[in-house]
Amino acid sequence: MLNFPQVQEAVEPSRVRMSLADYVQFCSFCMENNPKITPQNCMDRKSGEESIAEPFRLPPL
Repeated sequence: MLNFPQVQEAVEPSRVRMSLADYVQFCSFCMENNPKITPQNCMDRKSGEESIAEPFRLPPL
């Protein structure tokens, strides 16, 4: 049997929250630099999910 040492979970610092002004600037930057995105289709998400017949599963070991 293998004996592994106990490892404590790393304490990660809290993430810096983005201000509303920064978020608006980020969205504006993304829309300006991606010509496929327009205000009309920015919420569309066409990733082919409707054609998935079987959900993803990990194979048994």
